[in-house]
Amino acid sequence: MRYRLQPATSVDVAFLASMIDENRRPWNDDGEPAPVDRLLQTCACSTQIWAARDNRGTPTALWGVTPQADEPDVGHLWMLACEAFDNDPAELESLSRLVFGEMLGQFQRLENLVDSRKVRAIELLRSIGFAVEPAIPKLVEDGDFHRVWIDLDRLLMGTATGRLPN
Repeated sequence: MRYRLQPATSVDVAFLASMIDENRRPWNDDGEPAPVDRLLQTCACSTQIWAARDNRGTPTALWGVTPQADEPDVGHLWMLACEAFDNDPAELESLSRLVFGEMLGQFQRLENLVDSRKVRAIELLRSIGFAVEPAIPKLVEDGDFHRVWIDLDRLLMGTATGRLPN
């Protein structure tokens, strides 16, 4: 493995936040926070944040989890990976498995909604063992979203067999 996984520091978050659309205004025209602001808000609410650093110590990915408000034993998963993993999705998958294993020590299940247009993210999650439910329209957002989730059994089965059926 060419990366080190460690709990994220504020420097890791700041470095990756600076990589997100540096020229955007702080707020979109529709009043929604810009991506960097959403990242910082999400980090502030997260109970775990992990960072991958390359062999030079440069942060290359973040994974975090926040408890669901209505189900505190379910973790709302989020992740951000930079272009370093575009040509090495297997490395991102391996690192993600390790991080998700740690998160599943705190939560019974990890889940999120993923835009159906994010095909690479869905395939990555599916390859790790996430259940990917059929896409449903989300009226607040513009698009269809898949509910994705994983528990420890699915993660361990995905590790043993490489892939799980949906």
